[in-house]
Amino acid sequence: MAKENTTAYIILGLLEHEDLSGYDIKKKIDLMISHFWEVGYGQIYPTLKVLEESGRIVKRPGETYKGPERNLYSITESGRTALTEWLKIPEIKDHTRYEILLKLFFGSMLSVEENLKRIELYREKHLENQKTIQFFKQNLQQVLSEDEDHLYYYLTVLFGEKVYEAYLSWTEEAKELLENFQKEKGPL
Repeated sequence: MAKENTTAYIILGLLEHEDLSGYDIKKKIDLMISHFWEVGYGQIYPTLKVLEESGRIVKRPGETYKGPERNLYSITESGRTALTEWLKIPEIKDHTRYEILLKLFFGSMLSVEENLKRIELYREKHLENQKTIQFFKQNLQQVLSEDEDHLYYYLTVLFGEKVYEAYLSWTEEAKELLENFQKEKGPL
């Protein structure tokens, strides 16, 4: 895959758990992943074709009880390697798609330590962002009444402040849950 295609990694992650048809992949995405990452139905079959051509998945006829025959897809070792390598890459940016949540969704493929490190890096990044937001907030509070635009800038800063507070609160809770899990399970 020359161009990074997150849909490919979502498919590989789902196939890591079980063999699925294209239809089943779409159902699982809608049920479990669409809360934090959007994938259009039209992306799935072209991506399956690319994954098959690259040797990251294999296709075989699946059993069907009614309706048209469905192909089942399975991940290959090459696909597992590609997925694992992708999971280790730090997130580039945040937007309504949360790459960290997508990777944590498949996080059982990595060690607890690797996932804790990912969360800690996420926390550090947002601590810096929070400092920047606080700087903007303080400056805008002083000039709020001077220009209507300042009010709208301030609203975006308030949103950012709340978002970063939530991110940081989540990182603490996530780290605590993983650390407790690790203590209960012992070294893996």
